[in-house]
Amino acid sequence: MFTKTYADILTTIERAHHVLIVSHRKPDGDTIGSALALRQYCLRAGKLVTNFCIDPAADYMLFLPDAHQLGPKPEIWSSADVDVVIVVDSGDLRYAGVADYVPQLPGPYTLINIDHHVTNPGYGQINLVNSTASSTCEIVYHLLNSVQAVDHAIATCLLTGLITDTGNLTNLATTASAVEVASKLVAKGANLSLISKHAVQNRPFNTLRLWGRALERLHEDQKTGMIVTALTLQDIHDCNADDEAVSGISNFLNGLDQAAHKAVLVLTQTAPDVIKGSLRTTHPLIDVTEFAKLYGGGGHKKAAGFTMSGNLEITPTGYVIHPPTQSH
Repeated sequence: MFTKTYADILTTIERAHHVLIVSHRKPDGDTIGSALALRQYCLRAGKLVTNFCIDPAADYMLFLPDAHQLGPKPEIWSSADVDVVIVVDSGDLRYAGVADYVPQLPGPYTLINIDHHVTNPGYGQINLVNSTASSTCEIVYHLLNSVQAVDHAIATCLLTGLITDTGNLTNLATTASAVEVASKLVAKGANLSLISKHAVQNRPFNTLRLWGRALERLHEDQKTGMIVTALTLQDIHDCNADDEAVSGISNFLNGLDQAAHKAVLVLTQTAPDVIKGSLRTTHPLIDVTEFAKLYGGGGHKKAAGFTMSGNLEITPTGYVIHPPTQSH
């Protein structure tokens, strides 16, 4: 199905000189896969393309075509020839990490917003937002497939995002549409075994060490009924763990039997005075975005997050959150 929004996006890319594609900070498979798929499409259309992200892609994602091109390139925001900015898989520009960068662009540009977060307000000049989609990659598939642009390289990028956001087609984001799109991407040549090896089965030693600490502290919060655990900066330092090790804990814990009846909350000290909360649930009647919104966060009904000020201290009975030591 070819919609007006598809036409607006594809025409804007066709008329562009330099396309800047933005992935959100601490990039996961969905923001990377959708960004690299769009990169391939723009390159084949003869456009200059830059992929920007505050953080580089994790090593396990470097099997994707041009994944090494994704990373911090602050100089691009002063480039006068950038006339199209596409932000993928980000509920807002702050989550993407570019809220302060975008106003710096010296020339006129069109901002395109492609996303599946239910909290997305439609901040682009062109908005392709579908909160019922399993992933942003599913949305990008329909966009590119509307002009028969999906080849094996693009298919592998898109299937990576779909597989990682649906927990290998096992979590509640796995709709009939997601399964159908996954099947079509495999038919287009997506390398499922390669994706599974790198993006699903990848569990480095340091990741497992950190997860061990999280599992050791797992407990049921008496006030909320949630299954909760906490990690400190010292934990991350001791285990020499990367951001991927931290972000993967929530999804892993979501597979617990208890998660079918409750929600899972992982609290992580990501910097001094900064605590990140990651929420997951598989219960059909629980919407974790409502909890995340209480702390200024957002996300999806079954996967959400927030950031708060404070410092974690691990105690014999769980954890304590202390007020921030610095003024904000």
